[in-house]
Amino acid sequence: MLSHKITGNGPPLLLIHGWGVSYTIWRNLVPLLEEHFKLIIIELPGIGDSPALASTLLYYPASAEEIERLRQELNIEQWAILSYSVGTRVGEAYIQRYPDRVTRAVFLCPLYLPWWSSLGLRFARWLEKLSPGLMYWILSGWRLRRLILLLGFSGQPHAYADEWQKEIELQQKDSIKRQLYQLPGLGRVPFAMLTETSLFVWGHQDVLTARPRQPRSNDVFIPAHHGAPMLAAQYVAEKVIPFLLAPRQPDPP
Repeated sequence: MLSHKITGNGPPLLLIHGWGVSYTIWRNLVPLLEEHFKLIIIELPGIGDSPALASTLLYYPASAEEIERLRQELNIEQWAILSYSVGTRVGEAYIQRYPDRVTRAVFLCPLYLPWWSSLGLRFARWLEKLSPGLMYWILSGWRLRRLILLLGFSGQPHAYADEWQKEIELQQKDSIKRQLYQLPGLGRVPFAMLTETSLFVWGHQDVLTARPRQPRSNDVFIPAHHGAPMLAAQYVAEKVIPFLLAPRQPDPP
């Protein structure tokens, strides 16, 4: 079963973290949310204390199934979802399989990659076929730190970058590699979710996401880069809490 912790009071809200980092990513946001929601904060397969998936399973569909197992174990009929970064693709996979179990969904820093980033990922996967273990080398030392600063903090130095590096280096490397290589369309498949029940929160300075040129009614923007849960928790909460607590519109006759 997925490693998880539960805190707060109110309607259940599932929190799904992003790539390579555990549920510590939520620590600045949890105090703002737990007054309103019962938070179920999970660690994805192969991250933190959660067991890794079998190598034969596709990461995103299998992660969705593990989340459903947890829901059943906790005896929760329905919950809302707040997912972040790579976790938004896990949330998407879960909603596609179990739409009746989700009341509302928030996608924070949705992982829809710019073309150049997806191309770089494709190139890295090709190189690794020639040199197995290349990704493990890239995801360590100064190389990992530069990637974190560039993609997670838009090139701006911050103490949280040190924390992220230490945490990523502790994770099961096969799991975080699968999170990257098994992204739908290597991160270039657009999200398609119902506007009444989903909210996409984009950071204006986020270099890791390709923000929509023509925003939809369920797209909102905050002054943040990809480190939004840590550095822009207040802005996130201001968008997320009213949306999740708003009464749901009745279905048309």
